[in-house]
Formats: sequence, C-alpha cells, structure tokens
Amino acid sequence: MQKVRWTILIPIYLFIFGINSAEAAKYAVMEGGVKNGGIVSGQVILNGTAPPARILKIDEDVEACGGDRPSKELLVNKKGGIKNVVLSIEDIQSGKKWDFPNEFVYDQKKCAFVPHVLLIKPKVQGFVLNSDKVGHNFHTVSKGIYNINRKIKAGAKMKVKKNKIRKAGVIRAKCDIHSWMKGWWFVAKTPYTVRTDEDGTFSIANIPAGTYKLKVWHEKLGESEQSVVVKAGITTKINISLEL
Repeated sequence: MQKVRWTILIPIYLFIFGINSAEAAKYAVMEGGVKNGGIVSGQVILNGTAPPARILKIDEDVEACGGDRPSKELLVNKKGGIKNVVLSIEDIQSGKKWDFPNEFVYDQKKCAFVPHVLLIKPKVQGFVLNSDKVGHNFHTVSKGIYNINRKIKAGAKMKVKKNKIRKAGVIRAKCDIHSWMKGWWFVAKTPYTVRTDEDGTFSIANIPAGTYKLKVWHEKLGESEQSVVVKAGITTKINISLEL
C-alpha cells in the first residue's frame, strides 16, 4: 500500500480509492459560465529521495527505436516535484466549459508513446499515429472503457471514432511487439482535471464555490483523495507529498 501525506491549511480526509465513473453524476456546463470561481493550486512532491530511473532494455528493432533508455514511470526534478500526476475534482455537478481538445492525437516515436500520460474527455475522437519506421501493435487495457488490440503499420495511423470512449477512467497503452512501451490515457469525468508539469505544479481554475473531493492519480505512486473547500474568488493552496 502506498503512503500519501497531504499538507493543507484546511481539514482533510484521506483514503485510498478506485476510479468508478458509473457512480458519478453526469457533468453539465453551467449556463452563463462560472461567476467568481475559486482556484485550487499547488505542487506535488516526492517525500524522500527519488530512486535511480529504471533502465528499459531495447531488444527489438534497435535501429529504428534507438538504444536503452530510462523509464518515464516516475519523473522527479531536483527539488522533488513529480511530473505526470493527474489531479481532478470529480464530484462536481456543473461548472465551466470543457477546454480539452475535441480531437486528440497520440503518437509513437522512437518506440515510445507521446505524451506518456494523455488527458482526454469522454466520447471524443482522435488518432493514434505511428511516426516510426517499424510497425507497432497498439494494445489498450481498461475496465470496459476502451479496449483494442490492433497493428499499425510504419508511418500509418489509427482513428478512434467518436463515442468509442464512452466513460471516464484510466486506460493503459502498450505495444506487444516492443515490450518496454508503456503509456496511459486518463479519461476525465469533468474539465476540472489537470496534469502536473516538470516541477510538479498544478492549477485548477474557475471552480464554483463549494466542498469537493480532490483526487490524485499516479501510475507508480497510486491513488488517493481528500476533501477541499473552494471559496469564491479565492485561491486555495495545497502541497501534496507522495511516498514510494
């Protein structure tokens, strides 16, 4: 069980959770937009010293893929900031418009998925590209969200039709030909979903005043949630510390 420590100036409640979109109410865009919304921002850091990155052995199509490389499963900068942590307010009933693209692009370059963690909204269409000179076997694994196993030839692309990704949740991507290739799609329940940058910082804006559950997901450090109070026109600062 992963340990998670939170630092915040308001009372919090922490427990391990599983993403279950079926239990969530359907999100609605607030007519006229959010008036005087609040902001939740802060930084996600690793408590302790980050271990050396695991080295991925490239043992297939080396000429096209390149040599051995460090894994992207845990990216921590010199000050402890963690990249690719997804934070989301998922129990909100209505609020701002979706600012996610209406068409996503997910690429395969040098036998790696780009980006490593992709944020998308449900029912959106998109393309999985293959920018490599070798073929890939694009294979997704999820709990009934979007499961596919299809070959994509060198220089080709695969279309994900609109409405194929019907609900929110986490999708794992892999290639059965190149075993080191791993990536993630995070399908958001609401537009109040963000991913931390290289410094581990994040900001979720235009939130209607209220009390919500803030959820955190990381591929290696696990899942957690807490209660957060959002006040109109106020920025609530949160520092989140995760442990291996």
